[in-house]
Amino acid sequence: MYMIVKHAHLTIILLTFVFFLINLVLTMRNSDMVNNKLLKIGPHILYTLFVISFIYLIMNNPLELYPFTNSWASSKLGGFVLYVLSITFALKWAKTNLWRIVGLISAVFWLAMSARLAFAYHLKAKGAGEDANAYIDFAQSMLAAIC
Repeated sequence: MYMIVKHAHLTIILLTFVFFLINLVLTMRNSDMVNNKLLKIGPHILYTLFVISFIYLIMNNPLELYPFTNSWASSKLGGFVLYVLSITFALKWAKTNLWRIVGLISAVFWLAMSARLAFAYHLKAKGAGEDANAYIDFAQSMLAAIC
């Protein structure tokens, strides 16, 4: 069951990014489609499913990695929060297309950092050694510098 929820969690992350890109393009074009009910409600449903799957993965975690007690899990949670804030900035707070692109770059950055952090920890768990530690240290230091 854990692996099913883990893969669903990763699929939800992909879908949130796809919805973000669609909404961003429509917002930049000043399209009326941005008010489509699916495009307005869909991301909120996905974020809710993301949080539910996140809680499940934490509670049934075979490696016992918990936010606020493990720096890796805390960094992942921080990356998700900054990813969502970047999306909110790009879609709601930014008034010009230049600032929307800045929000896009920020969202892609935080998504990539979180993915890289997850991949590095996966390598470390598999015994890949120093390279994984370097990735983890870099990502945690980036998150610590921002927060």
